[in-house]
Formats: sequence, structure tokens, C-alpha cells
Amino acid sequence: MTAPLFYVDNMPYTQPDCDQIVQCLEERPEFQEPAGCRFAVCLQDTAHWLALCLWLKPLGASVLPIHSGTPYAAARTLAESTGCTYLLFGEQLQEVTPEVIREKAKTACAEGGELIQLSSGTTGNPKTITRPWNDIERELAAYVAQLTEAMTLIPVVACPVTHSYGLICGVLAALQRGIAPQVITNLNPRSILARLRAVPEHLLYASPTLVSLLIRMLPEKQRLHSVMLSGAPLPAPVLDQLRNRCLRVCQQYGCSEAGCVALSPDVTEPGQLGLPLPHVSVQAGGSPGQPDEILITVKATGQRIHSRDLGYFDQQGQLHFLARSDDTINVAGINVYPGAVEDVFLGYPGIREAVAFKQPDAFAGERVCLRFVADSEIDTDQLRQWSRGQLSPHQVPSLIEQVESICRLPNGKVSRRLLTESLNPKDLREVPA
Repeated sequence: MTAPLFYVDNMPYTQPDCDQIVQCLEERPEFQEPAGCRFAVCLQDTAHWLALCLWLKPLGASVLPIHSGTPYAAARTLAESTGCTYLLFGEQLQEVTPEVIREKAKTACAEGGELIQLSSGTTGNPKTITRPWNDIERELAAYVAQLTEAMTLIPVVACPVTHSYGLICGVLAALQRGIAPQVITNLNPRSILARLRAVPEHLLYASPTLVSLLIRMLPEKQRLHSVMLSGAPLPAPVLDQLRNRCLRVCQQYGCSEAGCVALSPDVTEPGQLGLPLPHVSVQAGGSPGQPDEILITVKATGQRIHSRDLGYFDQQGQLHFLARSDDTINVAGINVYPGAVEDVFLGYPGIREAVAFKQPDAFAGERVCLRFVADSEIDTDQLRQWSRGQLSPHQVPSLIEQVESICRLPNGKVSRRLLTESLNPKDLREVPA
């Protein structure tokens, strides 16, 4: 019996299953010479997307994965704006007729094909990022070699496999290890917890928001095995709670242009990103008091990437993240990092979310502001007075505001810039010094 290549919602798919899925495309003229073509793919059936991706990749085709929930008009716009040759939109492959978007001759692709992605920053419009499959293979080799702790673990991928985090680190890295990843498309927390119970030695790939929710719903005597985090590091109180309910908390750090560039298999403090992967070289500050921008160089190509993140290396060579350079708040010449302020307020009883951001000030240059979500109403004057015993004077927020929820971008990230723009200047004038 052929071993499963991957699972989707507990349904196994072998290599013959994948071959049968793509068989309907093999005789189509659009796929006779796929090298040099860009295929935008928006399929509701995750197994069909993975089978197609694994088929096109060795053929040298370029692929733009589009989230399955994207409407047709938006998917076509993405295909057009990224220079794709064809759009495949629908439920399953046998129901799809490739739609011509532009002539093949007008599409420039790297030799061997590319993975096309859209950046997911918090400012400006998404940027098109193209990464040759050869570069991704180097990233995969470095990722698997460094994360030796995952060699016997089953990846449970509870995040979109149209995104590089789920596709490259969750699925392709597992296949490189010879392990069948388990992809979950039903993101109901109870369903995820049931799957994790069925796979005791798991490595969970999920967003920090989902992981925090799972921890809150986890039965008292149950623990997760290993969790991989990506994106902004968790606040200290949340990380402590997670470490108490997991055998291992891992953190990876990277960017769209280079993929994963640093990895910690055992996070013990907020902002700890781990050792850089061997396929890149990384520069940063030399201490917490002297951070600098994290600069990434891809060794194979010499590509130099400005991350716009502030960080430093400790004495063990571990990379640490402090803040986005755009988010750093300069109060009378002293840098305030939002995470340091947020960690303090998250330690106050009843506060579930806290976001620190900046507001221009005529006297200090910038002020610290804070919005928070709590289980019940909290007196903000008392909260500010409490914070004076926990923070330096320049870190104490001039404005503290309780809200029902904190707005997020479609990618789940908080835009501190938008929070700044939403402030009414009158609010700041009414705040006591």
C-alpha cells in the first residue's frame, strides 16, 4: 500500500491520488510547455491545490497561490497585476478551464520557475515578490537541517497553505523530511484540538492569534506538544502562558524575499528569534541597548534585504527582535519600544489585548498612546497611575483608551499607523500630564 504524501482534514492523499487529480490537465495545451508560464491558482479544494503545486514545481512553472476565499474578480485582478499567463479558478481541477490573462511571450520568469507571493506589510499596497524554486530549495535544506527537533514530529498545518508559512515551512519542509503533513482547513478550534489529540507528537503551524485561542480552550490537564510561531513575537504574559501549556515553543522569523532566515527551537523570552539559517547572513545590533536594523543577505544571490526591523544579537549568537523601526516611539530623544509597554499592561488583571502606538507632540516629539481590551470596564486614570510604578516616565502612555476591539488588517496584523491616524487631537489635550 502506498504511503500518504499528505493529509487534508484527515483524508490521506498518496502520490497516485495526486497524479489522478492532475491527470485532467496533462493533455491540455496550456500545460504542454509550462516552463515560462505563470499560473495564478485559486482552488477551493486544498488537496487539488497541493497536487497541482507539487506537479508544476518540478516542471519549471511559476505559480501564484491565491487564498481559496478570494472572489473571482479579485483573483483575476491579482493574476493581471502579477503578470500571470493563466488563471485557474474554481472548486476542483476537473471543473476548471484555464483562463488566458496575457501572452506567454510577455511573461518573464526565472529559469526553473518561481513562487509568486504578495507581501503582507502593514503599510502601503502589497508588493509582488517572486522567488525562484531553486532559492526555495536552498531555504528548505537550511530549515530542515537546523530544525532537527522536528525530525520525528508530525506537522499539523492550521494556516493557509497558499501562504509561504504554511506551504514552505509546513508542507514542503515536511515532505523534505519524509513526513506526511496534516493540513487542516476547518479552523474551528475544537476541531483543531481534536486533531492535535489524535496526533500526540505534533508540531503545530498556526497564527499567534489562533494559538492563543487554542490555549484558552485547552482542557486543564491537556498540553500541546510543539508549536511553531511566525510573525511578531508574542507578548511576555502570553508567551509564559503558552510555555506552561506546551512541551516546546518554537519561533521562526523571515521575510517574503528570503523566506525563513532565523529559527529558535525553544523560545524562553519575548523577541527571541534564534540562530540565523545557513543560507543567509544577518546583521543587527550588538546589545539590547544598541539595536540596529536587521539586514539580511541571501548568500547564493547576494541579494541584500532591509527588514525595517530593529534587533540585536546576544552573546550566544541568537537574534532578538525589539520593534519595527516605523513603530519605535521617540519621546524627547529616548526610544520607546511598543512591546515593552504592551507587556506591562498585559500583566494587569483582566486586560486581554494591548497595543501601544505613537502620536506626534509639539514638545516631546512623540508621545506614547495605548488602546486595550479588557474583560470589564477599567478606570483608565487608576490604570495610568498603576503603570507609573511599572514603567519609566517616558514609557507611560499619555493617552490610555479602553475599546471593545482593536482593528486589524485583513492579514490579521495591527497597523499602528492607522491607530495613530484615528486619534482625535482633542483627546490628547484633555489627558493629564
